[in-house]
Amino acid sequence: MTFRIGAGIAPALGDLRLAGPGDTLLFLHDARDRTDFARYWEAAAVAVFRGAAVTVVTA
Repeated sequence: MTFRIGAGIAPALGDLRLAGPGDTLLFLHDARDRTDFARYWEAAAVAVFRGAAVTVVTA
């Protein structure tokens, strides 16, 4: 599954923490505009540890 995180879109933090092999976390270019960005970045670290992939869009 692909989880998209941006200024106006994001899954539940618990769903991200459960992501694993075969899942991708896609941080959109405006994700850092979220007030809770640090919490999503931390959840992404858990997902990577579990085997998920992370992609960051910069433009």
